[in-house]
Amino acid sequence: MNDKELAARAENDVELRRLLAEHQELDRQVDALNRRHVRTPAEELERKRLSKLKLASKDRIAQIVARRPQDAGQE
Repeated sequence: MNDKELAARAENDVELRRLLAEHQELDRQVDALNRRHVRTPAEELERKRLSKLKLASKDRIAQIVARRPQDAGQE
């Protein structure tokens, strides 16, 4: 499923929309830390923690998409 299809499904699914927003914010935070050429040990731990949260949110998104039919809730 591409981003456009996922966004279309999120229009009718509050939980999916929330998870996509969470994933996008985590992605932004990880990218900000990745752009730093030198990270403190605390920043490196935070980057790893955020990356794990980002992966977990992606897994939850995939579970929702697999569990719910594409036309669920549409009339």
